Amino acid sequence: MPRRPTLVFLALLALAAVVRLNNVLTFPSFRAFDAYGHFVYIWFMAEEWRVPLATTGWSFFHPPLYYAFMAAVWTLLAPMAGMTRLTIGTGVLAMLGLVHGVSIWFIFKRFLPGRPVIGVLAAGLMFFLPVLLYSASFLGNEGSNAILATASIVTVLWVLRAPSALRGALLGVCLGAAMLTKFTAVAIVAAVFGALAIHFCLRRQWRLGVLTVATTATTMLLVCGWFYGRNVSVYGTPFKLSRDEFMVRRVENYQSQGRRDVWEYVLFDPLILRRPQWPRGLQLTGIFAPDRPRSALRESVPTGLYANAWFDGGIGTVLPPPTQNEASRRAGQVLLTLGLVPSLLVLVGLGSGLRRLRRDGWDDTIGVMLLAFGAMVALFIQATKAVPMHAAVKATYMTPASLTFAFWFGLGADWVARKSPRALRVVVALCAVLGAASVLTFTHDLLVGRGWLDRKVPLWDNIYGVVAFAGGDRSAARRLFEDSAAGQWYLAEENLGYLDLQDGELVSALAHVQRAAALQPRYGFGLPEDRAAFDRITQADYHNQMAVILYRMGRLDEALSAAERAYGLDHEAPEIEYDLALLKVANAVAAPDVNARALAPVFADSRKLLSSAVGKDPGFREAAVLSAVVDALAGDCEDAVPALRRAVDPPGTFPPRLYPTRTGPGDIHAAALQRRMHVATLPDLLEPSRQLARCTTASRPAS
Repeated sequence: MPRRPTLVFLALLALAAVVRLNNVLTFPSFRAFDAYGHFVYIWFMAEEWRVPLATTGWSFFHPPLYYAFMAAVWTLLAPMAGMTRLTIGTGVLAMLGLVHGVSIWFIFKRFLPGRPVIGVLAAGLMFFLPVLLYSASFLGNEGSNAILATASIVTVLWVLRAPSALRGALLGVCLGAAMLTKFTAVAIVAAVFGALAIHFCLRRQWRLGVLTVATTATTMLLVCGWFYGRNVSVYGTPFKLSRDEFMVRRVENYQSQGRRDVWEYVLFDPLILRRPQWPRGLQLTGIFAPDRPRSALRESVPTGLYANAWFDGGIGTVLPPPTQNEASRRAGQVLLTLGLVPSLLVLVGLGSGLRRLRRDGWDDTIGVMLLAFGAMVALFIQATKAVPMHAAVKATYMTPASLTFAFWFGLGADWVARKSPRALRVVVALCAVLGAASVLTFTHDLLVGRGWLDRKVPLWDNIYGVVAFAGGDRSAARRLFEDSAAGQWYLAEENLGYLDLQDGELVSALAHVQRAAALQPRYGFGLPEDRAAFDRITQADYHNQMAVILYRMGRLDEALSAAERAYGLDHEAPEIEYDLALLKVANAVAAPDVNARALAPVFADSRKLLSSAVGKDPGFREAAVLSAVVDALAGDCEDAVPALRRAVDPPGTFPPRLYPTRTGPGDIHAAALQRRMHVATLPDLLEPSRQLARCTTASRPAS
């Protein structure tokens, strides 16, 4: 009999592992939140092995640990297909995600040694909570953030049992790794240091406390401090997001927003149990009339959090929306109704824990859980007020506090057991049915929504083509782009143009880019001003690409006209400025009967363009080099020679590019292989080595 709870725990652990493995292998991971942005960060890291600046890409603001891990997997498994590499990396983290259930099992073995059933129940919650099941297969840093948060909570409990500098250092490593994975780990950091301070102050262990806390803090800062220090140096804040950048802002401007008054945080919509989609009766994207009906009850944050924790209550990330699929609606009704049992027990357990602290004094385990839970809730409230989009109410944001929910649930079940053993048996039965419903619903492609995400969609064909190209399989990439282009997706045409340009098929490359430019306005979205700006910027990039191709074809006049159209549409892209400057000079010096007077204004304009390009991106080596060439052509050899000498030095003498030219910024609506291209081969007269030789010869004294 004593072995039975352990056997049940091991059986649940095995089942949870099987479900997660199935989901990793079958779920199309790019359907996860911001998955393409996460992939581009991984690709960038694997290509350059440096941490990008926060504002230069969709997801580049995140700390780099998750992306470094995935980039290492990507690099080590290079012979494999790109999607296979991503699946293996995600699978490793999905298995590590079982740590939540394993940890709470051992915590309750120590905290409630006489009630093993409580540990089994709490572990089952962590193994089969829907949000943890369906998000385990997501491409992104949420899972690893939750894993490291749980590791930090377990480690601080270990430290508090026998404090020492060594244990503090190990705790610092866990906290530093968590902070190097996602900003939200700051809630766990605050809770840990709060728990350490209370523990040592109550026991008046000043010397040991200072030593342990100092060792923990120092080690944590050694692990993650460099990243946050760089953010402070560059942006003036340790927590810099990409939300203010146009690529993100235009998407968020098109999404529905809550008011985030006090009622949205205290109300709960009971009709979510009948209509399991949140916010009920409100679309998440579109242009909304200012007088549209609002309801704090329907838009309440606790309702959204509940719907997405116990079900996929949004727009169909994993399952078909309940408004479109009867099986999905019924599954949501079952899960959300049964989910009331553990949810209420969480509240009961929280109250029980508070009563124990008041009655018996400080307890390290309860205290750590309370501080972590409170800090996470406070951070979530602050985040949803700062970003009031309904789409930002994601249960995955609360997963760093997963262990605390399991702990309160366990305390609540223990309270029930003490009041009525028969009632506990009812709770166990209901939780078993709930767990079974969760497994049946969120084992991907098993019952509910079978094949829902497997439909051929041009947007996704293009995305997977980018992944195949990044993984080195150009033929697979071309096939996917061709499938996507057959569906009239403009980005696929653009990517086919890039492949043809690389293969020297210039006529075909030009035709693809021209088709991309013609198709693109069909797919615009957003507020009118945002849509107009996006169309203008994208068309500028396309005309610049045409200029590059026309230059390669030797059609200099047409190339210059295309570059001028590009610049007229967008003054901000340094590549457009570079190409326009180069083509102005190339056309001018190639003109018959050219003279110094005619060239002077051309050189002046080009210098301004190139100076602007270098100012926007100091790592744009080609722009700095061409600027020196233009100086030399204009007769200013004294200024040109040092820069020309630098031009023939290895590329490492220049800083890295700010703009991720190889990977792009990770915007799914700009998923192109090299959107920001520029002329790569200079005319002979504009070669820096030739101008350096001319300037050097001219500066030699006559013998």
